[in-house]
Amino acid sequence: MTFIHKAIYLSIFSIFSFSLIHAQKKVPFGVVKATEGYAMVRVHKEDYRKIVDKIRMKRGDVFVYVKPAPGETDWIWIKYPEKDDVDKPFVRYDSLSKEGMVNKDRIAFIDQLPKYTPTKSKNGKSIIFTDNNNPKIPTAQRSKVVIDIYPSNASYRKQEKDADGNIKTIDKIKPWGIDKELPSGMTEIKSIRVQQPGRGSVFVREAIKNMFQPTMDFENMGVTSIDDDHIFLYMINGSGTNRYTSLWTIKEGKVISQIILKNPE
Repeated sequence: MTFIHKAIYLSIFSIFSFSLIHAQKKVPFGVVKATEGYAMVRVHKEDYRKIVDKIRMKRGDVFVYVKPAPGETDWIWIKYPEKDDVDKPFVRYDSLSKEGMVNKDRIAFIDQLPKYTPTKSKNGKSIIFTDNNNPKIPTAQRSKVVIDIYPSNASYRKQEKDADGNIKTIDKIKPWGIDKELPSGMTEIKSIRVQQPGRGSVFVREAIKNMFQPTMDFENMGVTSIDDDHIFLYMINGSGTNRYTSLWTIKEGKVISQIILKNPE
């Protein structure tokens, strides 16, 4: 490869990298949007050019964007959770053990999809996201996601601490947004409700358990969708060293999974 060819290649690669970083400026989550219903993930070992496996991800499956794939312009490097062989009604993932490359034309960034419009309730304790993307749909029939945030009662629940004094579990479940002590005036997610024509559900308790210090800032949260059957809710909660980001996948009106990752400021 000549010097000129190398320069052209690096320029193209830099532009591609910048566009990807800019595209997922809020949260690093992506989703398979392929109209064919799936995308193939090329799984590599050591040498990224050596493909050792191919994993089929279905439309609506989510992942975390890592970087442009080295030496590629049409592929991005992602991490995603390892799924059980048996489907469960709901799964929470707090680690991502699988990684590989996926074609960028078959995915979309969560925060770049059509957005729901956020408003606050009159009492200021709930946030209502409404799908106003199609003005032809009557207001009463538009899909909604409602998040209820209230003062926490965690101080009355059983705590377990680790050797460093950090709160390890509350009611045997890992907490998010706190460390050694429960801050004064702490809040938590009390419930999340989905309202769709012909559908309606409340998130299972496992999907919101121990989600402390949730944001009420519209800049740090959002609801988007690829269609009525695949809706995504993300929140950047907590602050400082206790900041964390959560993404819930809502399929056909019900929450089916959550990816939750700690990302200190």
